[in-house]
Amino acid sequence: MSGKLLYPYGRPAISGLFKSQVEDFIVIENLGFEPSGEGEHLFLWIEKSMLTTHELIENVARDFSVKARDVGYSGLKDKLAITKQWLSLYLPGQMNSLTLPEISNYKIISHAWHHKKLRPGTHRSNQFEAIIRGVKTRPDTSFQQLELIQNQGMANYFGQQRFGQKDDNVARALHAFTNARRARKLSRNKKGMYLSALRSFLFNSILSRRIGLEYWDKPMPGDVFMLCGSQSIFYEPLSNALLERIKQFDLSSTVSLYGSGKQLLQDDALALEGEVVTEHESIKNCLIQQSSKLQMRATRVAVQGLSVDHDVHAETLHVKAGLPSGSYFTSLLAHFVDTDYRAGQ
Repeated sequence: MSGKLLYPYGRPAISGLFKSQVEDFIVIENLGFEPSGEGEHLFLWIEKSMLTTHELIENVARDFSVKARDVGYSGLKDKLAITKQWLSLYLPGQMNSLTLPEISNYKIISHAWHHKKLRPGTHRSNQFEAIIRGVKTRPDTSFQQLELIQNQGMANYFGQQRFGQKDDNVARALHAFTNARRARKLSRNKKGMYLSALRSFLFNSILSRRIGLEYWDKPMPGDVFMLCGSQSIFYEPLSNALLERIKQFDLSSTVSLYGSGKQLLQDDALALEGEVVTEHESIKNCLIQQSSKLQMRATRVAVQGLSVDHDVHAETLHVKAGLPSGSYFTSLLAHFVDTDYRAGQ
């Protein structure tokens, strides 16, 4: 997907290999609050590698003798990485008697009790650390792109994870949803994954169109705005005060995650989205048939603590950055380094 999208600071001037080793990628989930210390839900702070989050949930459910549906999570974390994330387990009546079971393929760093189940998107942010290999030089263009990212943020694209290792989740979704029998046979997780891929594809396509028109970090007439750090949205005609709040990163324009519901977009912003959606009529029809609900997503996000160190002798980039929940590190990388590169090609 990334190669087909426009990026606000031009194409990357460097290329390299990402996740060639499991140790090359570290992700730490920041919950943003402390468990209350009492309740029926046991929060586990877990370190894992070579497991998807869903595989981790299955293992934890087995080890604690609970059903997988009683295990909560906030974010999905990469398999080929060392990750630290939170899970919750519904264990009523066990607060004062629980003994942690023996485990083998993940590590419980700490645990605490809380009064609510952990839900997707609950955590505040993620901290990332990555090694990009095979980077021989860093031209001036790369430094300029990094400075722009630090000052102006990044385009809030959905990452490659949404579209599958073979970039075929959209095609698979269309194949499944255009046949009622096949659609009924989908598991809940598979259906959710396919719907997310379709909506993410439309979002990325609209955002790419806006970047081409230079309306990704500045508002377009008819935009709906989102308060940075929250999901609160509102419509307001453009004004100098509004432009200043956008400049200060207090607000961001938004793009639709297609579905049914009250549409607040107006004028040029609504027309642009309509044009893109019309170009992908089959995706639109699938989302309507599956009763997807309209949501909004910010067009840009600020990158916290971005640092990029180049080791000339090892030919590596050491990248560190913090991103809010729901934003993708792979999308950040695509702003300044081409990780689709393969050695020998």
